[in-house]
Amino acid sequence: MVKGGFFPVVKHALKSSVLIEKPRVNAQIAMDKKLFMDIFLLMVGGTCTAIQGAVNGALSTHINGGFSAWLSFAIGSFLLFIFFIIDTRGAKTVDWRNAAKTAPWWSWFGGIPGAAFVLFITLFIPYRGAAVVSGVTICAQMVTSLFVDSFAFFGCNHRPATIPRLIGIALMIAGVLMVALG
Repeated sequence: MVKGGFFPVVKHALKSSVLIEKPRVNAQIAMDKKLFMDIFLLMVGGTCTAIQGAVNGALSTHINGGFSAWLSFAIGSFLLFIFFIIDTRGAKTVDWRNAAKTAPWWSWFGGIPGAAFVLFITLFIPYRGAAVVSGVTICAQMVTSLFVDSFAFFGCNHRPATIPRLIGIALMIAGVLMVALG
């Protein structure tokens, strides 16, 4: 980790980011049961995101977009709290002092972009449609994720924006434009 404030971190990220990377010879993905389970659960999560937007959007046409987004977060927060209690045996396995001392200040505020996401999909799906809103948000997620990986922002591992990854992003954007304009 680079120390010394914001600008040295950005300078290090720019120096260590490479837009064109040679293919890695041993960059194979192990095809094991865990990989398939991870892919399955991520697909379930993606499905839930599309359903969440449509459900929140439907409620927002009857009540209010802000309330619908808040209700979604409230119910989700309650379920996540139950999972947290089970996962940490009643929070007994969490070292709160160490977390407070060692976690970056910004890592405690991940709910802010999440709330913006839920609010925006709740407001836009009723009149733009689930496919267009989901497509645009997924493209935005992929482009942002490419920058995060490429510059190793937020403590992520450095993974350069290679030509195949950039082509994949371009194809995805073209696909979303076809869905939106078709």
